[in-house]
Amino acid sequence: MILPSTSQLWSAVFGAVTSNGLTSTAPQCPLKMPLTCHNSTAINDQCCFEYPGGIFVQTQFWNYSPSRSNLNETELIGELGPLDSFTIHGLWPDNCMGAYEQFCKKDMFIDDVYHLLHSKNFSKGPELYSDLDLYWKSNVVGNDESLWIHEFNKHGSCIRNIRPECYARWEDLQESTRGSSEAVRKQRAVFDYFNATVELFKKLNSYKILEDDGIVPSSNKTYSKLEIMNALQKGFDDKEVFINCNSQNELQEVWYFHLLNGSFLDQKFVPTDSLHNPPYSRCKETGIKYFPKGYTPDNDRDPSLPPWKRTRRGTLRAVIDTQDSGFLIRNGHWMKKGTPANFELLPSPFGNFNLKSKGGYCSLSPKTFQLECKKRNEKNAAQFEYDDEKQLLGYSGTYEWGAKRNPTGRGQVPVFHVDDDTSDLMKYKFHLKFNQV
Repeated sequence: MILPSTSQLWSAVFGAVTSNGLTSTAPQCPLKMPLTCHNSTAINDQCCFEYPGGIFVQTQFWNYSPSRSNLNETELIGELGPLDSFTIHGLWPDNCMGAYEQFCKKDMFIDDVYHLLHSKNFSKGPELYSDLDLYWKSNVVGNDESLWIHEFNKHGSCIRNIRPECYARWEDLQESTRGSSEAVRKQRAVFDYFNATVELFKKLNSYKILEDDGIVPSSNKTYSKLEIMNALQKGFDDKEVFINCNSQNELQEVWYFHLLNGSFLDQKFVPTDSLHNPPYSRCKETGIKYFPKGYTPDNDRDPSLPPWKRTRRGTLRAVIDTQDSGFLIRNGHWMKKGTPANFELLPSPFGNFNLKSKGGYCSLSPKTFQLECKKRNEKNAAQFEYDDEKQLLGYSGTYEWGAKRNPTGRGQVPVFHVDDDTSDLMKYKFHLKFNQV
């Protein structure tokens, strides 16, 4: 039996206006759906059941450092958000096993948020924009909207429940909302992604959770990793929370993992433990600093750039069972004889790295996950991860690469990212080690 969900979708141009000032179209899905990542059989209805991105990670920043000293309170809030609040990093649809897709659907990409949320289509758009402006702050001063655009294009475009065809389906079931254009449905997806992110963030007040356990920003007191994690766990339905620090052992990020009950539009996020394989936490067991916003540390800090902000140059070696087994050339293919290409790992403004050779910026084919280095600008480049300790190149949460055959002589073979969909196709699997020069 198909019944309407209990919540409403609020971003149509047509239809009845709710008390929130937004028009409504309710997604209609089976009343009893399993939690994401808990289905025993395949569920093909991707408007009602999110897959493969069944884990939703709400990520928060603690950025205390102003662009310059002596800012007044209003200026500090403008740069860093409220002084008694973490800020939003994003809402990410991770796969059930921990990897994730990125930059999934180019025809949904956006290059503007202000005008979209201030259009006549969304009567509550300006209010949502104000929340974004206050709580969703980039670590690059003055670059907030670029971060919002980046987060939607990289992560929001991968959420199946908010694809245009799902909005069209709900419209068809309700005469009052029929007739929306494809363009408006895409705008709905943007509104609903930002709205859900902000609403979930407001329910997860990390500052207050820590404060309630006696953990408050301080210029001289430090905390243990266990103290911080236990406090956050108490405030998150007793589920494990992931924290991260910068190279100075200063608290930087908090990640809350969720399952989803029903459609993304219902916003029924269910706390779950942090996955076992998120990126390695840089937080040490003790001595974690949690500075108040606006604080400027003494000049005894390491003046060098932190690892994730440094450009690296080197070659990429294929490593099988700790043994060197060839290298990558400029197009991203694997060879065993010849000359390896030089690559650059370039820090992305919002985290992770772009990879570039003389052939161009590197990306992965959306259908085959083949590594290709031929993009002319970073706009179309993939974002790669880098394990600074092991010197390994990763993508979407995993560090395994593969090929369907072994290169012989001076032959070259394509390289693929290994995940659940491609693993069985790869006869050879290896890591890519970045040897800096």
